[in-house]
Amino acid sequence: MKRWARTAGISLLVASVLPYAYMQYRLRSHNWVPLEAPAGLDAHSQFVSPMFVSDMSGSYNVSLAFAPLDVDREECLVGDSLFKDSCKPGTDGLDLDWSVVRTEAGHETVAVDYRRYRPGWFEGAGSVETVLGSFEAQKGGSYKIAIRMRNLAPELKSASPKIRVEAATVYWEKWVIFAQMSLAFAVLLGSFGIVVLVWGFFLDR
Repeated sequence: MKRWARTAGISLLVASVLPYAYMQYRLRSHNWVPLEAPAGLDAHSQFVSPMFVSDMSGSYNVSLAFAPLDVDREECLVGDSLFKDSCKPGTDGLDLDWSVVRTEAGHETVAVDYRRYRPGWFEGAGSVETVLGSFEAQKGGSYKIAIRMRNLAPELKSASPKIRVEAATVYWEKWVIFAQMSLAFAVLLGSFGIVVLVWGFFLDR
C-alpha cells in the first residue's frame, strides 16, 4: 500500500471518529436523570421518594410516569385532554401536592414548598408521563420529592407509577442533536477514508 494512501486513510478515519467520541463524552458527563424509581401512590396518602443527588446546578423537572396499559384513558386521567374527544368532562384521576426537600448534614429543609398539581406539560416515550413542575437544584445537593395524594384513579394506580427527576432539556438536548450530526459526519468521512485505503491497496497490485 502506498504510504500516502495509508496515512491519508488512517487520518480520515481518526478525524471521523473524534467529534462523535467527544459528543458521547459530553452526553455521559452528567447524570441527566438522577431519580427514576417506583412510586407507591394511593389516594389520601403521602409518598417520599428515595434521595437523589444533582451533579449540576440548574433546573430539573419532576414528573410521574405510568405504564401505557390504556394510553387514551390514562392521558385523560392525568389531565391531557387537549384534542381528545374521548375525555369525559370533569375527568379527574390525579390530584396531589408536591414539594422538594433538601437533605444537608443530616438535616432536612424545604427547597420547594408544596405546590398543587396543575395539568399542563406532558412527555413520555413508551409511557404516559405528566410533569408536576420544576425546581432549581444546586450541584452536589441531596434531594427528595414529597407527594401528598388526594385522589388517584385505580387505572393510574395499577399502571406502575414511577417518580422521575430529569435535567431540563435545555442542558442536554443540544448534545443529542450534535451527536446525531457527528455520527452522520463520521459515517461520511469514515467511508471516504476506507475508500482511500482500498484505493491505495489496489495501486500496489
